[in-house]
Amino acid sequence: MAHSASAHGADDYPSPSQQATALYQFLVVKMPRVSVRMAEAVIQELAPTQGEAVKGLAKRLRPLLTTFGVRIKHAAALEAAARIQGHASWHKTPQDLRAAPPGADGALPSQFKTAEGVFAVGNPEVAEVLDRMTGLYERHVDVIGDDWERALQLRMEVQTTLEVNPRFLCSECMTPVYLVSKPEGKKLFFRHTLEDGRCSAVTRGLLSQDEINARKYNGVKESWLHQEMKRWVVDCLRVDGRFTDIVVEGRWTGEFTGAWRRPDVRAVFDGMRVAFEIQLSTTYINVIAQRREFYRQEGGLLFWVFSHFNLGARRLTQDDVFYNNNRNAFVVNSATREASVERGRFLLECVWAAPLPGDRTTALQRATVPFDELTLDQQSQRAYYFDFDRERAKLVREAAQRRELRRKALRERFDAFYADYVPEQVFEESDWQALRSSFKAEGVALPYFPDRMPKALLNALYSAKYGRVFGWDYPNFIQIAHHMEPGVRKHLHYFRKALKAYDRAELIRREDHSGKWAAKVAEYKARIRAGDPAYAPDMEHDALVGLLFPEVQAITLT
Repeated sequence: MAHSASAHGADDYPSPSQQATALYQFLVVKMPRVSVRMAEAVIQELAPTQGEAVKGLAKRLRPLLTTFGVRIKHAAALEAAARIQGHASWHKTPQDLRAAPPGADGALPSQFKTAEGVFAVGNPEVAEVLDRMTGLYERHVDVIGDDWERALQLRMEVQTTLEVNPRFLCSECMTPVYLVSKPEGKKLFFRHTLEDGRCSAVTRGLLSQDEINARKYNGVKESWLHQEMKRWVVDCLRVDGRFTDIVVEGRWTGEFTGAWRRPDVRAVFDGMRVAFEIQLSTTYINVIAQRREFYRQEGGLLFWVFSHFNLGARRLTQDDVFYNNNRNAFVVNSATREASVERGRFLLECVWAAPLPGDRTTALQRATVPFDELTLDQQSQRAYYFDFDRERAKLVREAAQRRELRRKALRERFDAFYADYVPEQVFEESDWQALRSSFKAEGVALPYFPDRMPKALLNALYSAKYGRVFGWDYPNFIQIAHHMEPGVRKHLHYFRKALKAYDRAELIRREDHSGKWAAKVAEYKARIRAGDPAYAPDMEHDALVGLLFPEVQAITLT
């Protein structure tokens, strides 16, 4: 099935001026004060991109318009976004460019972001799958995603649970599906576990996967290189006194299930049973997953050994092991065998990648390392020399710390600006524009002029934070509560979170001499539980509150 994004190619995607015209023509019908110039300014800041989901664009458009003093509802934002992207209307937008709202029909939010399909085949037989984890139907390109490492980790996860608890089903016939690769290039697609004619999608060839795999496996098992590598591994194990019970192609029978495997070489290392498998051929992902699970259940460790590991293009089977082994791969060759015998210690060539800031990685690095210095994680079936996940987590933490320091300084700048602005509403244009620029860099839009800020919301939150009236002439704090309900009801959820975050319950009780606030609380809580739409929280200012009052945004109301 052709991707419906083809409805707008590079040549006919609307220009910025066409986008501005479409936005203006949509808004001016109900808002005569809207100008073309304002629409052009909106498009300039919005910067729509070809292929962007309309719902995502609408989500960005709506708060941006408020900075220009234009407030529209969600449905209107969807319509405006569709027209900006060159579609006749929201209802005529291709389904795959809409992006269904997270949690539709009571389901959990989608686990997948909208993807470009870098690693997905162009015209798959199974273009949509049901994710049993969330109950949502997902495009195959979004499930596969644009991150090769995550795609292969998902591929391993899907294959591991396929027989007992399949995660994905074909959207047409509800048959379990799993991810396989095309022979050429990094392209994945979903394949049925069973094809009996009930589905229009045909994903399997004439030979079954087991038949193809058996032919390849049996052919390579007797190859000269495979036999030579087994001898090299055995020689390395025998000279290293840490290994015992070395067996070549011995049967490993499950203690409880009776299932068995015949690894190329097995041995015991410091009390742990290790199965060494030599990887020369294209081993299917289900074989890798089944072996991993077998040895995990048996308390052993599956250790893959390669004859080489390319710095450039690699087979998918190498990536299946590499990305599921903390980005480490191990090579045994004649040179490592000779070094091991000479030193009486099992040495391997380790190939790994190191993380860089911005979700990037270094080129592959190589070093000869001793087996006894590796981390052996039996439960996750991983063996590694360089801990990629730990280093990446460290980079993520450091980036988060830098971000928090940056946002803290920005928060202090805004606090000072707003405290000076509130009494007389006088401000320096350069200071405000600098704030707007800094907030925009953090993904938060401020209006063109400070008088268009949600002052009632800000005053209420600052009052809760300071424990005193801020920005109003009320004689006491309880008056702010009465102002919020019912006067600014759409912001009531923010105010309730602030009372909890700053522990102002006692202050409220102390000032509620008449008991009127307590009665209001009982009433609005009952109406919220009953689903009264008047109390539906307006989350328009989530980004602003999250930056200025992170402790408030972190509160969950019950």
